[in-house]
Amino acid sequence: MTDAVDVRFLGEQMRQMQSDIRQVRSDQLRLESEQVQMQDRLARLEGKVDAGFESVGDRLERLEGRVYRLEGRVEEGFRAIDERFRSMERSIDARFDQVFQTVATNTQMLLEAIRGRPSD
Repeated sequence: MTDAVDVRFLGEQMRQMQSDIRQVRSDQLRLESEQVQMQDRLARLEGKVDAGFESVGDRLERLEGRVYRLEGRVEEGFRAIDERFRSMERSIDARFDQVFQTVATNTQMLLEAIRGRPSD
């Protein structure tokens, strides 16, 4: 009788082990399926991230171009302002030269008038 109990017990243990193995295999297949789904999701996300980086890179290149163009305009503006200041400086210098020449001429005429005037 003990041999029969032991064989039945072993048979029950074998059936339980087969059930556990089936469950483990089922869990393994489920996990493999989830792993494939996660890999697909990661691949899509990676594609989106790559596209985002390309988009950001394109935008940065366009902004860089705009900055260079604006920098050129600013430099051109400063050159124009410098030229205007130089032109105004030349104009002011010419006017002062003219005023000084007029003052010198008037002073010369005044001195000659004073010299030619009879003393009292």
